[in-house]
Amino acid sequence: MESDPKDGGDPTEGDNPSSGPESDAGPRVSRMRVGGEDILVLSVPLPHLRYPEATTTAEQEIIDAVSRGLTVKEIAEQRGASLRTVTTQLGAIFRKAGVNSQAELISMMTDDPDE
Repeated sequence: MESDPKDGGDPTEGDNPSSGPESDAGPRVSRMRVGGEDILVLSVPLPHLRYPEATTTAEQEIIDAVSRGLTVKEIAEQRGASLRTVTTQLGAIFRKAGVNSQAELISMMTDDPDE
């Protein structure tokens, strides 16, 4: 398996032999040498997010931040907005999604509707 050019590592012997398009479907482990040390890298595909209907671009950016685990304060700082603004936007997102918490929002967004 080749090393990802973004990680700056060099491929080493014993890398995970599974490669190709089918290996992108699930978790992967790669081994590489960086700075004279062997490093194991676990890659896990992120779920495809389904945004609630009628969310604005700003609301989708807040949803993305919530999905990365940011707090309301961190989201406000990142966006250059007040806590009140972000809290109000989260309330609108919750109403559109029919949920009452950030955990419910993430669960709803990552659930596979076909299951």
